[in-house]
Amino acid sequence: MNKVANSIENKEKKTTILIVDDNPIDLKLAITVLENYNFKVLISVDGENCLKQAKESSPDIILLDVLMPIIDGFEICKRLKAIPETKDIPVIFMTALSDIEDKITGFELGAVDYVTKPIIIDEVLARVKVHIQLRQLTAKLKNKNLLLLEEITQRKTAEAKLKETLRQLKTAQKQIIAKEKLAYLGTLTSGIAHELCNPLNFIQNFAQLSTDLVDELMEELTLESDKMEPEKVEEFQEIINDIKQNSDSIYQHGKRAEKIIRGMVRHAQVDHNSLQYSDIHNMLNESLQLACKKLWEKQNVPMTIKTNYDESIKKIQLSFSDMFQAFMNIIDNSCYALKTKLEQEEAAHQDFNPTLSVQTYNLGEKVAIHINDNGIGISSKIKDKIFNPFFTTKSPGEGVGLGLSLVHQIIVGQHHGSIKVETKAGKYAEFIVEIPMTDSTNFLPEQDEI
Repeated sequence: MNKVANSIENKEKKTTILIVDDNPIDLKLAITVLENYNFKVLISVDGENCLKQAKESSPDIILLDVLMPIIDGFEICKRLKAIPETKDIPVIFMTALSDIEDKITGFELGAVDYVTKPIIIDEVLARVKVHIQLRQLTAKLKNKNLLLLEEITQRKTAEAKLKETLRQLKTAQKQIIAKEKLAYLGTLTSGIAHELCNPLNFIQNFAQLSTDLVDELMEELTLESDKMEPEKVEEFQEIINDIKQNSDSIYQHGKRAEKIIRGMVRHAQVDHNSLQYSDIHNMLNESLQLACKKLWEKQNVPMTIKTNYDESIKKIQLSFSDMFQAFMNIIDNSCYALKTKLEQEEAAHQDFNPTLSVQTYNLGEKVAIHINDNGIGISSKIKDKIFNPFFTTKSPGEGVGLGLSLVHQIIVGQHHGSIKVETKAGKYAEFIVEIPMTDSTNFLPEQDEI
């Protein structure tokens, strides 16, 4: 008994025991013995008082007599386990009952142990010690679990941050590679354009000259036709017409080649000297008007255009002509996707409403522009290639693959913004452009407003 008591007495904080018993003799004995062993003892002689003290004092353990007046020990235990503040306090029943069913009932109600009356002090002390230690260990385990959960949460947060950092690094790496490609392309295209311009001008000029000469030849043939056989005249006219058609074709293809070269040169040049404060919403409206006009007027394609602009966005400093061209190229691609899907749906006898949506958002230091269409979307296999120079999915003659590459250079390279695309093949494509509101290291002093 002394060994048990000494181990409990060494605790820095006194263990509080609530004894619930209506027998004064048993109470006096229990109080005297337990206080001698440095326990703090609380007493209660009825159920209601027990519930009140347990809730207010939160004892470490409750010794509860089963045979109590008004509310018996079983009901008291049941109520204790139903109260959040007291449900975890260990309850040891004290009883003279020996029926096994009574003991089972007590355990089912949440009791942790039984001691029989008349009580044996050594037994009570031993059982109290065991259950107090169990409660302390349970509390420590609970605290460790909380710490572990907190650590797991912190690790998950760190892992999420690491993944985001890696994603940003990969994005930055792709942008750096793209910039290096574009820089190399700029040097290359400038040289190629210079070398091609002279012979191309020569071809166009002589094609035009050939056309003029053919017209003169046709006039001479008309004047001399009376002196020639009709069959010969007709044969010469056919030859002359063929030459004229060939000359016209050479001239037209020369013009197309000139347009491609101009696009390459424009792609290679970045103009930082025309930055002005501009209304981005007006710019978007004009881009929509021009890019979509040929679709709904010239090709008779019905379409719905939706705009939702953040009016808190004021004029921002940018290169008006370049950014206008970037928006035109993006919207032109959206219109092409809508036209292609409309043709597919009509061929399959399906209803389709081509829809183009443009939204802007004020992100504080940046402005975001979302351009969404419900067209054919972009395959995941080519999504990472769409900003590469000369990459195109259009049919020959419809594009050379410089449009989105130029968009990337204008937005990322020139304006230090970002562009990405979210898409699902066959469903939609959404280009998300973010442009800094200001960038004092690159923008010139304010010029005339647009």
